[in-house]
Amino acid sequence: MKDRISASVFIFLGIFFLIGALKMPRITEYGKYGAPGIVPAFFSIMVILLCFFMLVRKQKVSPDISSKSAEVKRAENRRLLLASAMFLAYVFLLGKINFVVLTSIFLSAASMVFLRKRFVLTAAVSLAVTLGIYYLFSRVFLLPLP
Repeated sequence: MKDRISASVFIFLGIFFLIGALKMPRITEYGKYGAPGIVPAFFSIMVILLCFFMLVRKQKVSPDISSKSAEVKRAENRRLLLASAMFLAYVFLLGKINFVVLTSIFLSAASMVFLRKRFVLTAAVSLAVTLGIYYLFSRVFLLPLP
C-alpha cells in the first residue's frame, strides 16, 4: 500500500516538475539543445515512468501484509514521513541556501535515515556526490545551480 502511495505522490511530483521544466525557455544562445529545461524534463519523465512501473508492479503482486509486525510498519511509516518532510524542506530551502551545502546535508540525512551507516562515511560520500552533481551540471550541461 505504501509503495502505491509513494508511487502516486512521486508521479504527481514528476508531473509538477515536468510542467515547470516545459515552461523554461526552449531556445537559448547555445541552441535548442542548450535549453535549461531539457535535463529537468528528462529526469521528470524518468521519475514518472519508474513510478508508473512500480505502481503497475505493485498492482500485480498480492502483498503479504500480515507478515510484518505492527512495530515494523510504524517504523517504516515514520521513516516515510520523515523522508517526505526532508524532501519538502529541501525543495523549500533550495535557492536560499548554497546548493552544495544543502544537498550534502540532505543526502547525509537521507542516508542516515535509510541506511544507518557511519556518519563520517555517509557525510564524505554525500559531499562527493554533491560535488560531482555540481560539476556535471555547471561544467558539462552549463546549467547554473542555485
